[in-house]
Amino acid sequence: MAKKFKYDWSQFTLQAAFKGSPEKLFKMWTEPKLLCKWFLTGAKVELKKGGEYVFMWVIGAKERGKVLAVRKNSLFRFTFAGCICEVKFRKSGKDCIVNLKQYRIPSGERFKIGTHMSCQIGWTFFFANLKSVIETGKDLREFNPKHLREGTVFY
Repeated sequence: MAKKFKYDWSQFTLQAAFKGSPEKLFKMWTEPKLLCKWFLTGAKVELKKGGEYVFMWVIGAKERGKVLAVRKNSLFRFTFAGCICEVKFRKSGKDCIVNLKQYRIPSGERFKIGTHMSCQIGWTFFFANLKSVIETGKDLREFNPKHLREGTVFY
């Protein structure tokens, strides 16, 4: 009899290699001007434990939260969507390995899709967009208002 697999809906982890140093990737995740090149349309980040941040997207969505921990060039931990996101950076040859873990996702059916799946899909897209911006200079986000109104594209 096959062993039953139990999925952990309280967390997920993504990891990818990016061209560049931990210093460069850390800045891409923490400096407002650089965040707007691949992730946001506006940002404010008070980069210290207990600091506040505001993330803004093209469709008018906004996320406010707290910075929970910062270790320059190696760790950025913050609240996000009612959970915690921890982004770690480490050197691997000429690349930087970025590891994102989102955890303490609330339990309950509505959080499986509303938080776990939607955040995992969103972060996966933005990881790909960060890689594209760094390696090719191309931003894959959609900025055409017609397509954004249809609600079928990433922003």
